[in-house]
Amino acid sequence: MEHIISLGAGMQSTDLLLRGLEGEFGEVPTHAIFSDTGNEPKGVYTYLEWLIGYVSREYNFTIEVISKGNIYRDMIAYVDKERKRPSGIPLFVKNPKTGKKGILKRQCTWDYKIRPIRKHIRTLLPEAKKVSLWLGISYEEMERMKKANVKWITHRFPLIEKRIRRIDCIQNFKAKKLPVPIRSSCVICPYHSDKYWLWIYEHERDSFDAAVVLDEKIRHYPGIQDECFLHESRKPLKEVIVELLKGKKHAAKQLEMFPELIQECEGICGN
Repeated sequence: MEHIISLGAGMQSTDLLLRGLEGEFGEVPTHAIFSDTGNEPKGVYTYLEWLIGYVSREYNFTIEVISKGNIYRDMIAYVDKERKRPSGIPLFVKNPKTGKKGILKRQCTWDYKIRPIRKHIRTLLPEAKKVSLWLGISYEEMERMKKANVKWITHRFPLIEKRIRRIDCIQNFKAKKLPVPIRSSCVICPYHSDKYWLWIYEHERDSFDAAVVLDEKIRHYPGIQDECFLHESRKPLKEVIVELLKGKKHAAKQLEMFPELIQECEGICGN
């Protein structure tokens, strides 16, 4: 059976790759596939470039980068009626008259990650009857475990098998004196936390500005009568970031007023 890693180049999947190449999970992976949506933070692409070079030098291993397309450009093209098929992003919706809320069906992971990886595996291993696909889900996220919906693929979760948590991944990078990856996720993903939107705004302003352009365009999404938004509050992203910045500034002032609230780091948050 072939053992293949679905690589996101984030914390868990990269740790999975490095541990796998060291033989920590018994079998050693023969392939690692990164399916590029074209919309990761720039830091992810920088890290991926480093990782490709590192595993090539240290393990004589090749990371294969594939792509179905650029999800951001595909979304813009669909809204501008230059593309017939939507990208399947789970946008938040709200009826401006009744206030009724909802969310669109999520199809993007299947279209830009799962399907391209499976297609590439078939190209690599046309005769394979069974493939073990390793997924980088850590122990505290075991509720995300799912079986593959095809018989020829078996999902494996080595980090969960070894009860490895995210903090363990971080400590492994630091112990090896390797750079720690940032979170891997499309910039325009509606599932971002407020903390992540703030991070994008402060560290990759041009990426955030591009997300704002899309957010404005999807207000009248083709085929949807309700208004669509990237943020779960169902407010324009450019307004949300103003509120988040005010909240951050207020929190900083509170700490200045009450210095006893500032505690020494106990080393459990991973920062």
